[in-house]
Amino acid sequence: MSRDQTAAPTEHRLPPFRSLLKSTEVEDPINIMVHRPLAYGFVWSIFRTPLTPNMVTVMAMIVGLASGWFFLQGGPTDMIVAGALLWAAAILDGADGILARAKNMSSQFGRALDGTADIVVACATVFPAFYHLWTKEQDPTHLYLMVPVILLTVPHLHIYDYYKESYLRATRLDRGGEGDDPEKVAKLAEQARERGPVAYFTTKYVLLPFVESQHKIIGLLNPLSLREGVEIERSEETAAVYRRHNLWPMRLWTIISLAPHSYLMAICAMFDRLDVYLWIRLVGMNSVMLVATVWQRRATEKTMDELTAMGAVRGSVPSREGVVATN
Repeated sequence: MSRDQTAAPTEHRLPPFRSLLKSTEVEDPINIMVHRPLAYGFVWSIFRTPLTPNMVTVMAMIVGLASGWFFLQGGPTDMIVAGALLWAAAILDGADGILARAKNMSSQFGRALDGTADIVVACATVFPAFYHLWTKEQDPTHLYLMVPVILLTVPHLHIYDYYKESYLRATRLDRGGEGDDPEKVAKLAEQARERGPVAYFTTKYVLLPFVESQHKIIGLLNPLSLREGVEIERSEETAAVYRRHNLWPMRLWTIISLAPHSYLMAICAMFDRLDVYLWIRLVGMNSVMLVATVWQRRATEKTMDELTAMGAVRGSVPSREGVVATN
């Protein structure tokens, strides 16, 4: 979620819950029914205080670090606390975006800071959690599973974020998405120098590499969906076309997003069954990714065919054969 650091006036009332969501179509049901309402309740409690979205992001990072410390302790009570803190960090990770939209404080620096916090919390919890599992079970199988689970989770998050932002751009005519192309983010990184070392570091060394890796992955899996050099005329008609072909693939992508990753790990941690989490991530989530990838390619082809026939596509569009066709 992208935010600016300067607090906006708080005289106005907190907008309704639904108006502060990006879209119920790009998030999994548990996130909508549990995480977001709790995050909204937290935002309600701090809305008229000087707290900024970026401060909430830092709070989420601190809570995540505390979760990792309890994972390292490894006792039965410690594991319950670790799971609960990880869940709380995930809720705060949603609260910063809600507060940003409520106070109209969006910025690319905030998006970069949020990404930095996600990386810190992931490293601070995943590695201690797997260390606990190893010291508890001493099972070499778990050790072998940890590597592919970690390596495959990264593209899951990259792909979900890309299609989420593409979906929001195409269907939310009042708002759109936050995702930018690598060239634009590179320019933003240079501009961030003026805002200080933290803004520059998070934009240059977190957001930019994320976006570059994201586009490389999408270029391999579904080049027709790349956004560079392509402009789609946005209207109610084009939004309807995009939603018709992409809604259900988007529903699948939500299953492998960061939120399910967080609460599945939190629940398994509280029951001290991180081995179950490993198998869910390796088998269940990767099965979802395979199905979603195939479905998304077909959906993208149908979408681009229909939008092109409508005359709504401008620029250079990668063809199915990888050749760039100019419209």
